[in-house]
Amino acid sequence: MPDVTAYDRVAAAFDHRETGRVPLWATIQNRPVYEHVLGAERVGRTHEVSLDDKIRLHAEVYRVLGIDMSRAHVWPPDPGVVVNGVSTAPQRETTAADIAAYTPRLPSEAERDEHVQVYLRVLRADRPATVFAPTIRGCFCPVYERMGLEQFSYACADSPAEIERLMEIQAGYARSMAERWAAHADEVKYVALCDDMAYKGGLISSPAWMRRVWMPRFATILQPLLKAGIRVVFHSDGDITEIIPTLIELGVSAINPLEVAAGMDLQEVKRRFGKDLTLIGGVDCSELLPRRTPAEIRDRVRKVLDIGSPGGGFIIGDTSQITPDTPIENVLAFYQTAHEYR
Repeated sequence: MPDVTAYDRVAAAFDHRETGRVPLWATIQNRPVYEHVLGAERVGRTHEVSLDDKIRLHAEVYRVLGIDMSRAHVWPPDPGVVVNGVSTAPQRETTAADIAAYTPRLPSEAERDEHVQVYLRVLRADRPATVFAPTIRGCFCPVYERMGLEQFSYACADSPAEIERLMEIQAGYARSMAERWAAHADEVKYVALCDDMAYKGGLISSPAWMRRVWMPRFATILQPLLKAGIRVVFHSDGDITEIIPTLIELGVSAINPLEVAAGMDLQEVKRRFGKDLTLIGGVDCSELLPRRTPAEIRDRVRKVLDIGSPGGGFIIGDTSQITPDTPIENVLAFYQTAHEYR
């Protein structure tokens, strides 16, 4: 029999077919993991590693660990550097009072083209051991990040037309990136569309507001990708259960990361939506992976696989990223169990 590649496993999951093992998804921002695979000297310090080497070494780490799919290319922090999440908090650029005079600075056409070329290099370096899904940011999260949620909430009440103006601008930028990826549909089979819209317990804005304001703009971002036959993974932290029917209606193929700590119930989501969506994630990276024992992690990974794998349509993964404070033995317990458990 021919070798089964990551592309085969991922395609089977998106087609809701069971395979020999469930594919594994990851975003790793953890220096001990990189050093475990490469050695400390090869990992080096961030400013000393060229882009070419980062792309090559990142691909090697994911290949050795058996990571089948990823949406992000991140380099681990230098020793002693404390990082909270994949990126630092964005700079606040405006307030509710100043929103009418504000227009965000977005990347130029040349910068957008360069971004695509860099991440095509990542995709090609990862292939065929890992499926890389380039990321596009949506039109909701970038708007509230530039203000902060409190100021965003005031502006939604006091200046709703200005909020919609900014979302329109952001949607236009995101669509331009979708068009660029659609032009490479011969290589790019999956795209991650990221628009964090929820926190623990539910959506940031009401489902009615999301359908009226967000949904039509998000649909314009999706359109080039869907037309090109690219499958879209929708990424949002928090509990997005209320918006899942809308995502299905829009044509999204998969959701990620199924943040269990925020209230996402894998068993219930699988029961209600598992025939319409591929589910990606399900292993808590905020408490379980960094704080519990390898034995507890193995037990939880088996339970997640027991729930998610029947009938296909499931890719197991962390619920955001492997953070810098996660012990290497816990990471390996997760990945080894995911590879070995049937």
